[in-house]
Amino acid sequence: MGSFAKVPIASAAGLPESTLRLNTVPKEERVFNQAVAAAAGQLNEAGYLGAGREVKYSIEQGTHTPVIQVVDSQTKEVITQWPAAYVLQLAAEMKTRAKDLG
Repeated sequence: MGSFAKVPIASAAGLPESTLRLNTVPKEERVFNQAVAAAAGQLNEAGYLGAGREVKYSIEQGTHTPVIQVVDSQTKEVITQWPAAYVLQLAAEMKTRAKDLG
């Protein structure tokens, strides 16, 4: 998987609210992110993905893109991720290039 930085979203899983960078995220977006994180927590609590797997929700720091991962509970290895790491890398590169041009 790629080595992009992520900003975790506060959720029912107990992540601290301070990780949201409240001063830069619009209220509607915060509410949406918290709802998605809570839904991920409910999926995990219900064991929806089966034994040994959990859903993680985060925001990719460079592009502020929501990321959902299915992770092995024991090894923390990412089984699958949406969007894929290479897509996030491309988006970050495009954002950097656009910033450099304008």
